[in-house]
Amino acid sequence: MNNNKDKEFFENIQIIFGLYIIPIVCLPGLIGNILCIIVFITNSMQRFLTTQFLLFLAISDTIKLSNDLLYSIVLIIQAFDQQYGKKLFLILYRYCHYINTVSTLCAAWLTLIVAIERYVLCSGNSQKRVIVQKNSRIICYSIIFCSLIVALPVSFRYEIVPSSTINQTLINSDSPLRLSKFGSSRLFRAYSITFDLIRAIIPSLLLFYLNTRIVYLLCRMKSSTGTAFYRLTISLIIIIGCFICCYFPDALLSLILNMGYIDESYKKRAIREITDFFVTFNSAINFPVYFCISYTFQRSVIRLFERKAKSYSTTTYEDAIQRQRLQQPLDNLRNMV
Repeated sequence: MNNNKDKEFFENIQIIFGLYIIPIVCLPGLIGNILCIIVFITNSMQRFLTTQFLLFLAISDTIKLSNDLLYSIVLIIQAFDQQYGKKLFLILYRYCHYINTVSTLCAAWLTLIVAIERYVLCSGNSQKRVIVQKNSRIICYSIIFCSLIVALPVSFRYEIVPSSTINQTLINSDSPLRLSKFGSSRLFRAYSITFDLIRAIIPSLLLFYLNTRIVYLLCRMKSSTGTAFYRLTISLIIIIGCFICCYFPDALLSLILNMGYIDESYKKRAIREITDFFVTFNSAINFPVYFCISYTFQRSVIRLFERKAKSYSTTTYEDAIQRQRLQQPLDNLRNMV
C-alpha cells in the first residue's frame, strides 16, 4: 500500500513538473539564452571582458534546457503511447544523462570563472586582469574539454536489460534499465562523491565566498565606478546567488544520500524530480536578470530588434513624396549647371 501511494505521489510530481512546469520554463529560457548568445557575439558587447565567459555559459544553459525539454517531450509521448514512450526513453536516457551531467558541470565552473573574473575587476588588480583577459578562450575551452572527460563514467552507470527478460522487466518496472556492475560498485560510489564535490559543493562554497567579497568591494567602489559596470556586477551577483540556491540541494542529495534516479524508490525519485527542476530553472533565469538590471545588455537587445525592423521596413507613399521633394532641388541645380 505504501509503495502504491509513493508511486502515485511520484507520478503526480512527474506530471506537474515534467509535463507542465518544465516546458513552461524551458521554452522562454531557450529563447532567452539564444538571444544572449546573439547579443554576446555583437560588437556592442565584445568590449566587456565578462562577455566571453557569459557566452559559453549561455551555450551550456541552452544545451541543458534542450535536454530537459526533450525529457518533457518523451513524457508527453509516453502519455499517449506508453510502450513507444518507454522505448524512446530507453534509447535516449543514457545519452541525455551524460549530456545533462556535462552541461551542469560546465555551468558550475563557468559561473565560478565569472565570479573570479568579476572579483579581479572589483579588486583593481590590473596584472591578474590582463592574465584572465588573454586566456579567456583557453579557460572556456579547457572547462568544456575537462567536463566531457570527467563525466564519461556517468554514461556507464546504467545498462539495458537483456532482451530475454525485457518483457517481464517492462511489466514490473518503469524502464528496462538497471544499474550496471560498475554503477553499483564502490569505485563508482567514490567517483560519484568526487564528482558531486567538483560539480556543485566546491563551486558553491567558493562562489559564496567570492560573492560576499564582490559585494563588499562593490560597496566600497560604488562612488568611483561607472553605472554600466555596477549594474552588470549586480546582475552577476544575483546569478551567482541563484546558482548556489539551485545547485546545492541537488548535489547534497547525491553526496550524502547517494540518490540516483531510476534505481531509487518512488519517494526519492519524486524528491529528485523537484531538485532537478531547480537546476533547470537556474539555466533559464539568466536572460531576465541581465535584461532587467543591465542597461547595456538591455540596449543591445533593443538594437537587435531595431535593426531587423529597419531592414524589413516598407516604403510608404508619404516616404516617396518626401524623397521627390528632396530630390527636386538637386535636379534643378543639375539643369542649371
